[in-house]
Amino acid sequence: MVLLLLFVALTFLYTSYSANIVALLQSSSSQIRTLEDLLHSRIKFGVHDTVFNRHYFKTETEPVRRAIYKTKVAPPGTEPRFISMEKGVKEMKKGLFAFHMETGVGYKFVGKYFEEGEKCGLKEIQYLRVIDPWLAVRKNTQFMEMFKIGTKRLQEHGLQQRENHLLYEKRPKCVGRQANFVSVSMVDCYPALLLLTYGALLAVVVTIIEIIHHNRHRIISTINDKVLKTK
Repeated sequence: MVLLLLFVALTFLYTSYSANIVALLQSSSSQIRTLEDLLHSRIKFGVHDTVFNRHYFKTETEPVRRAIYKTKVAPPGTEPRFISMEKGVKEMKKGLFAFHMETGVGYKFVGKYFEEGEKCGLKEIQYLRVIDPWLAVRKNTQFMEMFKIGTKRLQEHGLQQRENHLLYEKRPKCVGRQANFVSVSMVDCYPALLLLTYGALLAVVVTIIEIIHHNRHRIISTINDKVLKTK
C-alpha cells in the first residue's frame, strides 16, 4: 500500500514538474531589458545595413554602445555584421539574435516570416539616442513663438503620434501564445544533463561505499563468530 501511494505521488510530482518546464519554455525571457544586459549576454547582434547606421555605430562614444559595436557588431578580425533587413529578421526567427532596424519597415518582414506564436517573444530596446527634428525658420522671424506653441500642441494633443501610427507599420499583435512550440537545444538542457550526470556519479559512489561497508561488516561478523567458537 505504501509503495502504491509513493508511486502515485511521484507520478503527480513528475507531471507538475513537466508542466512547469513547458510553461517556462513558452514564456519569453525577461533577463534582457537594457543594452548592458544585451552586451553581457550570449546573443549575437546585427545591424541593418544603411549609411546612417554605419556612421552612427562607428562614431558612437557612449561606453555601453561602443562596447556593443566592438564586441558584437564589428569584433576585431571579422567582417562587421551589417546585413540586409530580410536576412536580419530571418536570423531573429532562428533565435539568440538581436537585430537593430527601423521598426516601421522591419515589422513588415516580421509579419511575413514569423509564426503567430513567435511574435509574442519579441522584445524591444531603444538603441539610438535621437531627438525630435528641428523646425527651420527665418532668423528673427516674428512667427517664432507661433511655431513653438504650434509644435508643442501637436505633440501634446497626440496629432504627431497619430500620424506616426498611420505612416509606420505597427508591431504585430501577440496571438496564439499557447499554440507556440519552442525548440530546445543542448545549451538549454545543459543544467539538467549536468545534474543528471552528477546524480549518477553520486549514486555510483554511494553504491560502492555501501558495498564496502557491507563487506566490512560481514568480515567483522565472521571474525567475531570464529573468536567466539575458539573460546
